Amino acid sequence: MDDDLIVDDDIQRAESLPARTFTDESIAQRERETIFARQWLMLPERTTLERRDDARTLAEQVAARGARTPLSFLDRSLFLQRGWDDDALRLFPNACTHAWYPLVHGPSRGNAIACGQHGRKLDCAGRFLSQPGFKDLPDFPRACDHLRASRALEWRGFLFTSLDTPRVEHGEAFAEIDASLAKMPLEGLRLAPLDHEIRDVAGNWKQHAWNYMDSFHVTYIHRAPGGLADAIDMSSYRTELHRWSALQWAYARDARAGFNPDELPERFRDPAGRRVFALWWFVFPNLALNFYPWGLSVNLYLPVPGKPDTTRFCWFHRVRDAEKYARRDRDWLSAQVDAEDVDAMAQVQRGLRSGVTPRGRFAPEGERGPHWFHHLVSRELRALP
Repeated sequence: MDDDLIVDDDIQRAESLPARTFTDESIAQRERETIFARQWLMLPERTTLERRDDARTLAEQVAARGARTPLSFLDRSLFLQRGWDDDALRLFPNACTHAWYPLVHGPSRGNAIACGQHGRKLDCAGRFLSQPGFKDLPDFPRACDHLRASRALEWRGFLFTSLDTPRVEHGEAFAEIDASLAKMPLEGLRLAPLDHEIRDVAGNWKQHAWNYMDSFHVTYIHRAPGGLADAIDMSSYRTELHRWSALQWAYARDARAGFNPDELPERFRDPAGRRVFALWWFVFPNLALNFYPWGLSVNLYLPVPGKPDTTRFCWFHRVRDAEKYARRDRDWLSAQVDAEDVDAMAQVQRGLRSGVTPRGRFAPEGERGPHWFHHLVSRELRALP
């Protein structure tokens, strides 16, 4: 049954994932139990638009000891908690272990949590403390009376979790990214609200990740004149593949749209004076970190339970240079590229509904990124070591 999920590690022989992996809810459920359970996942800055009046980032909301905030993630009701005694971050189910009433209804702070239904109290590490009527109960509290914590941590002002035992430690997964950012001044990045921070868009989350890893489409979807293919030197386009992350980058045609060479490692310096347009990092399975001279654009491609043909697209901007950020649509084509990619995935979704969807092959040079992504999905879906 799983033979069609195999993506050969040799790009010369490999075929893409089959169409059913982009449309079948049973595959989506399997992804949630494997890929999205065992990888480090970035928690969105916001998962709803309910608290747009709160300008704080998610990390800022839980910066103080004892601080907590609720969130919805992958269709789960959860809350983030900063430890009172140990300052550790933990992610908990937002349900009391007694009768499942939600424990956290909004940002708050304290050395304990009291359930609003029956008064059960738990500490900031999720341990049962007390509850009226439960005195002298035998075999109590049990392990299940404490909250089960998922690991959570902060990286450069963003929060990450692994819902189950992670396949790799976070530091190892992000090592190459950290090395590329070693000289870049990223302290004090400011979250800039966008009109379309969170959208449900057409296409399975893997289609959007595949498209992101595909340098081939730039010449066609973002074509010249006036497109991204105009703004960068396509002959300089590079794709660098690592175990859990991948980097794409190119030199800008206009040096004024490029990084100061002193902000990047020496290997990016061009003797002819060209400057790097952007560092486009992808972190498996669903995170894109797009570093520009103005700051950072984050793309999160989240699956929508029950809707395998839909992606919850989270788009967040962190700004370090306000003047350059004001020119993001002119010099870096931010809105244009976003609109073109979203439309392209809607067109792919139409193609999937045609009923004629053979497994494609990969161009050995131009599609190394897509092959890397398909191969990783294939391995993780089949739970290979």
